[in-house]
Amino acid sequence: MTTRRTRRLVTTLAAVGLVVAGCGSESETPSAPNDVSSTVDTTVVQSDSEQATDTDSTDIDVSIAGGEVTPTDERIEGTVGREIVLTVDSDAVDELHVHSVPEYTFPVAVGEDQEFRFTVDVPGSVDIELHDAGVTVATVLVRP
Repeated sequence: MTTRRTRRLVTTLAAVGLVVAGCGSESETPSAPNDVSSTVDTTVVQSDSEQATDTDSTDIDVSIAGGEVTPTDERIEGTVGREIVLTVDSDAVDELHVHSVPEYTFPVAVGEDQEFRFTVDVPGSVDIELHDAGVTVATVLVRP
């Protein structure tokens, strides 16, 4: 195995280890900024919970009302390096965890139209969870 291939293998295994660590780890990744000033080209993949409001991102609308979360266990497709936008309306405080490389944590406050933007650098299955509610909002299948 060449040195380059060995490095790729080690990097890939390290990335998989970070994703597997998930919510249960004691040390959380620092919160990512809520607003990314640059827009990244992407294809909108719509599901029942998405709205085609921005052709440069995959948009996921999340509602937390009266203890009910919508959507739950949604399956969505995405692309490495292309922006995903979560728009959250909530009547409760919670925390969104995005289990990707890099990982993201976003504080959810009581309020409407809270927007959280992120990109994923490594292909694979990315869970988006509400930590306090214990709900998986969506799983994004991120392709190269």
